[in-house]
Amino acid sequence: MLEVMAVATEQRKGKRNRVSKISVTLIISILLGFTFAFVAALYYFGFLGALSILGAAYESPKHLAVFVAVYLLLSIFGELFAKAFYYILTKNFKIQTLYDFMVAFSLNFVVNWLAISIVNGLYEPIHLAWHIEIVVAAFIALTEVTFDYEKKKKKRNRGK
Repeated sequence: MLEVMAVATEQRKGKRNRVSKISVTLIISILLGFTFAFVAALYYFGFLGALSILGAAYESPKHLAVFVAVYLLLSIFGELFAKAFYYILTKNFKIQTLYDFMVAFSLNFVVNWLAISIVNGLYEPIHLAWHIEIVVAAFIALTEVTFDYEKKKKKRNRGK
């Protein structure tokens, strides 16, 4: 009798364990989805504002959303290469210098400009002139490098 109760208890624990694993996975997936949607919305409204200030032509907000989504996908892969090259080029330096900042800015600028140029060339409803591509890529690169620098500065101050 005790053996039957022990087996039944273990089965209930197994079901609860499976349900809890599924629920945790679901919650983490939802949080990641909301995070990606928030970042995509920031980029969308950033592009919307920058392109309207710079006078770029796009057919509809839906086309701009597709442009931003494809740009984000390309920039994720480009960011991986930029981080790897940044590490290779700056691993010998122990402190944050102007050299580190300029290397990070240059790599981020090239990756952003490349991603924007590829999407602009392949996606017809958005028409960006070359100088608008450069300005937007430089602004995004400067923003990313500045936020990374601030994050590194906070980490350094915690260590003191």
